[in-house]
Amino acid sequence: MHVFLTAYGGAHIAAVLPLYDALRQRGHHCTLLALTTAREFARRSGVSACHPIDFLNVNDACINGPGSVLADRHHTEGKGITWSESVAYLGVSFRDLASELGEMMAWERYERQGLNAFTPVPFLRQVLADLKPDVVVATTSPRMEKAALRAAFQLDIPSLCMVELFGILEEPWISRPDNGHVVSVSRPDVARRLVAAGRQASDVHCIGSPMFDYLADPCFEQQGRLWRLQHGVAENEVLVFWAEQPEPTNSELPRRVRSHLATLAKASGWRLVVRLHPSSTDASKEALPPGVLQSHADEPLMAVMSACDVGVTLTSTVGWELLLANKPLLVLRLSPNQGAVTFGQGDGALAVDSLDECRDALTLLLGDTQKSRQLADLRHQLPRPGGAATRISDLIEQIVQPRYYSLELNRYARSQEVGA
Repeated sequence: MHVFLTAYGGAHIAAVLPLYDALRQRGHHCTLLALTTAREFARRSGVSACHPIDFLNVNDACINGPGSVLADRHHTEGKGITWSESVAYLGVSFRDLASELGEMMAWERYERQGLNAFTPVPFLRQVLADLKPDVVVATTSPRMEKAALRAAFQLDIPSLCMVELFGILEEPWISRPDNGHVVSVSRPDVARRLVAAGRQASDVHCIGSPMFDYLADPCFEQQGRLWRLQHGVAENEVLVFWAEQPEPTNSELPRRVRSHLATLAKASGWRLVVRLHPSSTDASKEALPPGVLQSHADEPLMAVMSACDVGVTLTSTVGWELLLANKPLLVLRLSPNQGAVTFGQGDGALAVDSLDECRDALTLLLGDTQKSRQLADLRHQLPRPGGAATRISDLIEQIVQPRYYSLELNRYARSQEVGA
């Protein structure tokens, strides 16, 4: 079986790479289309991936012209993506939108919606027609991942959409039947919402996400001890982990939280470690407060997660990973995007509404109180991570790929109707 997988960076490629490995181990042929910063994730994992530029004529003026304009606005050096790749990726996205709306209206939509204006289905149809996969797999990211699922639907290629976590912002399009013939989720509440939004219950499978499989690694605690040793964090020192997520409408909010936590940690005798978002934050342009440790994108997230005593976040999916790893978590409900996540006290996290509450909240989480024990009990009740890549591989083999035959019958029936 030939499986086509595609993903952007961050949580998306983190979900796809373990599945890619599991499918390869079963003898399946896999093609990975790594989008933007996913290229560097794939390279570090030793996975050979293709990229949008590989399927394009880079001398095409319909791609080069708008692509260069857009790259001037969006290309960032130092993320493993060349200027030419950004031009190709952005240019073909604009080309497809302009083919649909006309050039002037395409620019107007882009000015209103930014990069989310782009869903280059014609380009992905071309890619899939060339590669002829038996199954298409993508996650919940918009633009090219969404386009891959819609192109697969149009070409009658069985497809799977992996919902990495909450799927709230993506629900309007994942609830459509042309965005994955089958959907896998990792939380029961996500399955219920998708069914309520219109997906067939038989098409939604609550079997976890491969991006969390690494939390079951028996070396998890050992990695944390090694990280602390390498970074000079004593065994008895409290290590607070700030998992940062960009705020598109308020870029200063993460920096303000970062600064507040640094001041708080210094006053309390704690150590603070910061993990900037690998896909959306240019680490070279961020000035961390003195004394603050940094967890760089090229080091395993598992190590710093294991090393920390407590985590803090606004909306990062790392917050959920910390809870699954049974780490105390403080959620700061300060983001206008707070509705995009659902973890909270019911999952064993503590949520507050202001920075002024941070000190007392962290002290509570780090202490041995009735409240901290209650939250720990809730974390213990969460589904244990591990084995999702195996379960989703089974799903592809047993349910997704067999749909090929029913889709073939549908295609034959349509051809007969046309002939009649």
